[in-house]
Amino acid sequence: MVYLLLDCDEYLVSERLATLKADLGDPELAGLNIAELDGPQTNAADLLGQASMMAFLAPRRLVIVRGYLTYLDRRMGQSKSTESAAYQEAMTLLTGLGEVGALNDVVFVDDTPDKRRGLWRGFSIGERKAPGLHELVESKQVQSETLATPDARVVPGWIQRRAQARGIAVEGRAVQLLATYVGANLRQLDNELEKLATYAAGRPIAAADVDLLVSDASEAMIWALTDALSQRNGRGAMTALQRLRKGDANPFGLLTMIARQYRLMIKVKDALTQQDGRRTPSEFDIAKIVGEKPYPVKKAMQQAAGYSFDDLAAILDRLLVADYAMKTGANPDAEIDILMAELTRR
Repeated sequence: MVYLLLDCDEYLVSERLATLKADLGDPELAGLNIAELDGPQTNAADLLGQASMMAFLAPRRLVIVRGYLTYLDRRMGQSKSTESAAYQEAMTLLTGLGEVGALNDVVFVDDTPDKRRGLWRGFSIGERKAPGLHELVESKQVQSETLATPDARVVPGWIQRRAQARGIAVEGRAVQLLATYVGANLRQLDNELEKLATYAAGRPIAAADVDLLVSDASEAMIWALTDALSQRNGRGAMTALQRLRKGDANPFGLLTMIARQYRLMIKVKDALTQQDGRRTPSEFDIAKIVGEKPYPVKKAMQQAAGYSFDDLAAILDRLLVADYAMKTGANPDAEIDILMAELTRR
């Protein structure tokens, strides 16, 4: 079978591939029947050749192809006609997939191709017609699987199911706290469950265990955002913002967290100016003065170096303006986006 794993969660993809590898039988022989291809370094002929080979002492071969569809789709988009090499290669691929799927398993791990283009919709070169990926899925020659990262609201249920599958007892409050701290990072959630189970040593995992052993990822993501803002890195700021939104952070909560980080920068900068200058103070020294934990103080010390006191005061004033606008009818998400653009220009 040919599988399309498009825009999928990395951890869920790894689990799906592990299942397909297990289906090959004896693990010692499985490696002889697995080929992994990287998009820009392969082509349709090589891919189909790998997928047409007979399996060695196993029921099927497994060919894993990463990034090839995106690479080919981009080349097709840059082509001026269907007579180009990219379209010829796509013709070879699309007309050959139906045949190899009956022999072996081929898995495309990729982004979704542009659905307006020939790779998805199909195309013709003279009298030859290539079915698009959409047609191959509809005709069941190719199987498209949805393995998306779960919405933050259903992460607690995922944690409970994973804990039950692993035979791990966990209290409801611990589940909620773990979901809040880690978000929808499934690989990290799985690792944290194993770590917590080891620490709990047979008893149910409690909320206090999570609080003790698991870092709050939302705080780390806020620092990633303010790092980007302090560096005037607009692209980095928007990337961090999207990650926070994916974790179900609402605009008002985001604004509050951003304001807290800038207030901490002012406190830290003020504390630094009051040092006697005989030695460079550490984050531990400043943390005692401002009453905060050392790690956020260290981050604030790094970031505050890029601002003057006037800069920080002006930013807090701008945050107040955004807060008022969001509470009096402005679109909250749009206001946050505008704020990001302005702060990276300061």
